[in-house]
Amino acid sequence: MSGRLDIVGLGPGGAEHRTAAATAAVIGAQVVIGYGPYVEQCADLLHGQEVVRGAMGEEAQRADEALRRAAAGARVALVSSGDAGVHGMAARTLARAAALPEDERPAIEVVPGVTAALAAGALLGAPLGDDFAALSLSDLHVAWEVVERRLTAVAAAGLALALYNPRSRTRTWQLERVLEVLREHRDADTPLAVVTDAARPGEHVERATLATLDPETVTMRSLLVVAGESGLVAGPWLVAERGAGVVA
Repeated sequence: MSGRLDIVGLGPGGAEHRTAAATAAVIGAQVVIGYGPYVEQCADLLHGQEVVRGAMGEEAQRADEALRRAAAGARVALVSSGDAGVHGMAARTLARAAALPEDERPAIEVVPGVTAALAAGALLGAPLGDDFAALSLSDLHVAWEVVERRLTAVAAAGLALALYNPRSRTRTWQLERVLEVLREHRDADTPLAVVTDAARPGEHVERATLATLDPETVTMRSLLVVAGESGLVAGPWLVAERGAGVVA
């Protein structure tokens, strides 16, 4: 079998944050498959490849199409924004590949990328310098009860938080509940930031605290960074120095 599938993380935005391995995988592909906006994110690398654009909610179909094309002998790049293994296409695709007979399974490689939490953290300074947790607040595929249980556990643990998918046009009440949970476990003056379109045109950072955050500043393109117990404001930066201010 000569085909192969690269599951590619394109990074948070512009080409300057895209890895050389990701670039090579897309350039070397015969077929590039992805959610439409993610395909556009690597449009500068598309020079004659067949392109298959999908819509939101069609992740399973994209995974199956990528596996089918690669099994038939094509070099395929299945692209995700950020890192494909962090709320991206890698886990779903690998799980489906594992269900195939071994002799029908193409060669597969996961190509890592810079995830949104790291891009947002760099804009703020170093808020993830100590232990941190990354959670998705979307309840499209996971029941809200599960999301809230996980959030409650890490909120109580004192970890810095990188919260993906905090709010959308249709999911608004969830962020209000998130803030309630956080305020149950953390001081009202805990620093946080809303980072929207990190490493993309229109990039914007809104700094606040648990007491002052305006939920209307949060969109579906935002990532919410909440300082942990070792987090502090250092001049213009939000940092987390391991062990600083942590009481046993």
